Amino acid sequence: MRKGLFIVIGVWLAIASCQEIKDCELESSTEYAWVYFYEADSVEQYEKTVAFSLVQEESSEYYLFSTLDDDTVAYDTTTYMPLLLNGETHEVKYLFDTDSIQYELTMLYEPHLRIYYDECEPVYSFKLDSVYSPDFDSVVLVNRNVDIAVGTNVEVYF
Repeated sequence: MRKGLFIVIGVWLAIASCQEIKDCELESSTEYAWVYFYEADSVEQYEKTVAFSLVQEESSEYYLFSTLDDDTVAYDTTTYMPLLLNGETHEVKYLFDTDSIQYELTMLYEPHLRIYYDECEPVYSFKLDSVYSPDFDSVVLVNRNVDIAVGTNVEVYF
C-alpha cells in the first residue's frame, strides 16, 4: 500500500511539474519608461518636484500628462512620471511645457514583439538605446530594460 501511495504521488508530481503556466498576466514587460527628476545644482542627489502644464508626445495631438488640477488653477506636482513607448517606431520625443519654457526629451529604443502563448495577446518589450535632451541640464540612462521590476529608467537633472 505504501509503495502504491508513493507511486501515485510521484506520478502526480511529475505531471504537475510539466504543466506550463499560461497566465497572460505574468508578463513583466511594460510600455512605459520611468523618468525621475532631480536637482541639477546639488552635490547630493535630491528629487526635484516639478509642475508641468503639459507633457505631450511630439507627433500626437493628445497629451499624455497634465499636472493642471481641474478644480483649481494650480498645478499638481510630481517627482517622476511614466513615458509611453510605441512598438511601431524606434524613437519617441516628448515635450514638457511649463509657463515659461518648453523642454524636449528624446528616447531611442528597440521594440521586440513577444508572443508567449497562443492564448495570450502579443506584447512588446523595450530596450532603451539612448536618451538625450537639448534643454534639460543633463539626462542619464540608468537602466536600459523597460520592465515592471525596474524602478528608474531615466534620470533628468535641471
